[in-house]
Amino acid sequence: MSDTGIPGTAAAATATAAPSKETKGGFRLGLWEGLALLLGLAGDIAAPIGNYSLWLMIGAAALTGLLFLLRRFAHARTAMLHSGFATALMAVIWLTQTFATPQGSNLQERGALVSFAPVLAPFQTTILPLSDDRKALMAFQDAIASGSDNERVAEARDQYANTQDRAVQRGMIEAMMGSGNAALQQTATLIRFQERERDGLVLAPISRDATDALSRRLLSYNFRVREADIDSGGLRLLGDGFESSGTVSRQGTVLQLYIDMPDSPRQLMTVDLAPGADLRLTGTARLDNGAKAAVELPLF
Repeated sequence: MSDTGIPGTAAAATATAAPSKETKGGFRLGLWEGLALLLGLAGDIAAPIGNYSLWLMIGAAALTGLLFLLRRFAHARTAMLHSGFATALMAVIWLTQTFATPQGSNLQERGALVSFAPVLAPFQTTILPLSDDRKALMAFQDAIASGSDNERVAEARDQYANTQDRAVQRGMIEAMMGSGNAALQQTATLIRFQERERDGLVLAPISRDATDALSRRLLSYNFRVREADIDSGGLRLLGDGFESSGTVSRQGTVLQLYIDMPDSPRQLMTVDLAPGADLRLTGTARLDNGAKAAVELPLF
């Protein structure tokens, strides 16, 4: 006798099929979301060679919009669910890259994952198709990114001394100045002063005021670093033929310079400088008589 006419058997078969369909649907959902996550992380890891996270977010949003227009067709709503999740995920990654990573940090250009997990930085450097110079700079950034101030400074000085390529050395100076670490910024400043010993250095006034005597005088003024001691931070300076001194510390750079003014020769000028943008030191130059001017000193 056949069982096909027994109501209980049909109900049991239906109950068995329903969980199977739900399990299959859940598996597909997890698979697509997992692929979206992997794609988002890959775009984040590739941040040093392109802003892939932004383009992935735009692409996922465009696909979601297209599927919304096609929502009346079969499976379009399911696909829209997947693409909507991918859009949200890419948006979170891009927003984290842009706003949550430390501003001004060298790690900001490395992507969100490396910014919050610096241990992954060597892996990123290894797998990306980068030039040798770029890999050297990224390895330098990794080396100075952690440890005590003394350890970071020692590593920076050692790697800089063992590098012969001037372009890579400039990148190392830029990495130290952009690190936000006062000890590394002090080291970079002293290295540049030492390399520019005997060169004529310029204190350029930031604002050109024709009525300000100090600003006008600075346009034709230069000074020299006769000696820069990287270990102590001390400077021997020469301004308008007279020797003086200065100091580069973790709090900033202070220069004591002599300057001949039109109405009063050999005045002592105190210059307080701090790391600024574009590899420049910026601050204020002051005379004993109270005159002052905003100035900048290019490191290159």
